[in-house]
Amino acid sequence: MKFFVLKAYGEPPQLEIKESSIPDLSEDDILVKVSYSAVNDYDWSLSTGKPLLYRLLFGLLKPKLRPGMEISGVVKQIGTKIQNFHVGDRVCGDLSEDRFGGFATHVLAKEKSLRKIPDELALDEAASLPHAGLLVHQSIELLNNKQCKKILINGAGGGVGTLAFQLLKKEGVRIDGIDTGEKLSDMHKLGYEKVYDYKVKDLQKLDEQYDFILDTKSKFWPWHYSSKLAKNGIFVTVGGDLPQLAALLIFKGLIKKLSQKELKILGLKANRGLEDFLKLYLKKSMKSRIDGPYPFDEAANALSRFGQGLHSGKILLKIAPESEH
Repeated sequence: MKFFVLKAYGEPPQLEIKESSIPDLSEDDILVKVSYSAVNDYDWSLSTGKPLLYRLLFGLLKPKLRPGMEISGVVKQIGTKIQNFHVGDRVCGDLSEDRFGGFATHVLAKEKSLRKIPDELALDEAASLPHAGLLVHQSIELLNNKQCKKILINGAGGGVGTLAFQLLKKEGVRIDGIDTGEKLSDMHKLGYEKVYDYKVKDLQKLDEQYDFILDTKSKFWPWHYSSKLAKNGIFVTVGGDLPQLAALLIFKGLIKKLSQKELKILGLKANRGLEDFLKLYLKKSMKSRIDGPYPFDEAANALSRFGQGLHSGKILLKIAPESEH
């Protein structure tokens, strides 16, 4: 098997390809031959060592973990205790509870990290959904069925933003979006009502208020977000800069008490509800926006593309075509 490791922290990513024999399976392991692997913010943070918290968690001098969190592929072998998967099953999943390592031709995973892919869903789309799809799915659950007629998505042109738009869009609902670069034209095509370039007019400068704001990368302070919420509005962030997230945790209770506006941070539960989301994805004829896929040996360039914000949708690495399984 072949896999990427990070030699050191830095930009551009210090990726090196390694080769070894496939390790022996334990009784609760599943061996997956990887078809596609997606690039995520975790991979970028792990490769750069920023924020510094990543170095405390994953290695002070160099990363101890291998990159790659989302995969799709085909089951090639199962341990003796595996009940719910069989050789030949097409699967996808978030490997964050299995020490990552998805930038590889093969991975060993536990049952909790994998879900079967419906027959109608292609392997490339399936690889783009476990993380981004569940960020959207679990964020919308935090609305508790609140009816929202005016919605703002910050980071609207990325993988999370485009899925959120498709899931939230319905008759009588207006959705505005913020992003930059080539993503803006894609957002217009997708159907956003108003499209803002954050290099010209970021969230702080908007003169609108919204029932629901979904933020994919929080960089502002809690009061900036609350000022853009209508009465009883809800703000949900799926990640961002640590000082701003800490401030949100500290002040969200006071803001709710004073203004009846809710600020929430999503704590993603890996793979929870993924089967339901995949069914919903197909039922609503949603389409994941894919950037690539890029060849396996171009992983460093794909990761740099993510870090520079040049991507439109989810960046994928093509590890092995379905014909090779």
